[in-house]
Amino acid sequence: MTPLTDQRIFDVLHQVRGRANPMVVVEIPAGEPVVEPGDAEGELALRLWRADRDAMRFTLVERGIAVVAHRPGESLDLALAPLLRTRIHGGSR
Repeated sequence: MTPLTDQRIFDVLHQVRGRANPMVVVEIPAGEPVVEPGDAEGELALRLWRADRDAMRFTLVERGIAVVAHRPGESLDLALAPLLRTRIHGGSR
């Protein structure tokens, strides 16, 4: 489980996946940065922050790691339900 706010998570996940362990990343909400209405620079920064999070998710999926989002008040079973239709593969040794 990770909020995907730190690039160092890639190193940890790479090490675990390298041991041929099947893996699922459950993204937990970290909250978006607050932007004041009319703050053009803040709005641009928020768009870049969101794009960085999207890029992190994309990188994980490209590496064969399943990513699901867990929302506050939602059961973990509901977040993991889409994975029931697929097989989760481990890395290669």
